[in-house]
Amino acid sequence: MVEVLAVVRKEKSSELKKALAEEGIEYVSWLVKGRGREGGLSYKGMFRKRVVMPFLPKVAFSIFTEEGWEELVKLIIEKVHTGAHGDGKVFLIKEEEDSTMKMVKAVLRPERVYEVVKELEKKGFKALTMWDVLGRGKEGGIQVGETPYDELAKTMLLIAVEDKDVEKVVKTIIGSARTGAYGDGKVFVCNLSEVWTIRTKERGL
Repeated sequence: MVEVLAVVRKEKSSELKKALAEEGIEYVSWLVKGRGREGGLSYKGMFRKRVVMPFLPKVAFSIFTEEGWEELVKLIIEKVHTGAHGDGKVFLIKEEEDSTMKMVKAVLRPERVYEVVKELEKKGFKALTMWDVLGRGKEGGIQVGETPYDELAKTMLLIAVEDKDVEKVVKTIIGSARTGAYGDGKVFVCNLSEVWTIRTKERGL
């Protein structure tokens, strides 16, 4: 069993959903924000380059399959490709295989995300995907007075990196996200077998 995870332009997601439905392919999709190595949408003015939208609206698709993932990847790329920056990525996750790439998944306090992103940028890691989630740790949430909160607001970050950069990325996230209090979150690292850049239709980060 493998997972095909695609992060695509929001405006192309309807075409992909229709194509997957026609093929009888089950999927889960959700709204996210993302950007590539260019660091978001920028505008070059007369004197300097200005980032006008640091993150672009995207839709993530998660599809689990036992076979035929090559055709599935081709279908996704065919339906969402425009050839412009921001087309997105397709990731193939096969946990049983060794790989030279990793997917770093971080579940963080929303109020610390800006600092994390800023520190990652300084280290040269601009490409990432994020979305709002709910979560709790071993403590089972928090209690404020007599009111229990069994789920807390969190933000999930996804960052695909080469093996050599994993330690640097994880240390950067922990260093900028940690407050020392319960609820700081978790960082997970999993194998990433293949990556396709939709704009170029080529393999690789």
